Amino acid sequence: MNLKQVVHKRHQFRLVLCGHKAVETGVACLVLMVQGQLAQATLSHFMIASETGALTVFPLLGLTLTRHARHFANRWVSAIFVGVCAFFADAVIHASHYAGAYTEAGLTAVGAFALSVVISYTPVGKQIDRLAEAFLHG
Repeated sequence: MNLKQVVHKRHQFRLVLCGHKAVETGVACLVLMVQGQLAQATLSHFMIASETGALTVFPLLGLTLTRHARHFANRWVSAIFVGVCAFFADAVIHASHYAGAYTEAGLTAVGAFALSVVISYTPVGKQIDRLAEAFLHG
């Protein structure tokens, strides 16, 4: 039995959307945490970035269970929501490595927003758009 047959299109959309938004936020967080020096990243940095990414997608996952999930088919709405959630997640998970209490959280939000928009134009983004049609036409 094929996994695509078992998992409904809406659940496929939730899994893919949350997975790639968590990775986008985690990457933005990691790069900013080590201030671009990726060779200096430790397991602790990866864990903190993973926690930030995971915390970012909890509100996203919750909204995909409501009738408002159809809004995530729009790349801009999705990117803005991820950016806002990334700001709060980064602020909660760890202190800023830059001047100002929320500077890194703000930069992580901008990075997650930018990655989300850029990836939405790639083949991966196009596949997510096709999965989102389950919410638009279902």
